[in-house]
Amino acid sequence: MPKVNVKTDKLTIDVKDGYALIDMCEEHDTSILFGCRDGACGACMVRVVEGAQNLSPMQDDERDFLETMAAEPNERLACQCKVYGDVVLEVSE
Repeated sequence: MPKVNVKTDKLTIDVKDGYALIDMCEEHDTSILFGCRDGACGACMVRVVEGAQNLSPMQDDERDFLETMAAEPNERLACQCKVYGDVVLEVSE
């Protein structure tokens, strides 16, 4: 069972394989915020500290939006990610 560590919150959560980060955050008290929930606002941007390969592949819409936001290479939109293995995240500033 994959583990998601939200370093910002000092919280580790066990999730099912293929579980959406947005669903995990709705069920647990995390500091990852959500606005539009469609990958268009950037409120849920997170920094992937470890385990980027264990998240669902980035789609073109997310990539385009992150480029527009001048995001770092290790930043993702939590609303667009599913978990397939252990991952460590921090809330982006």
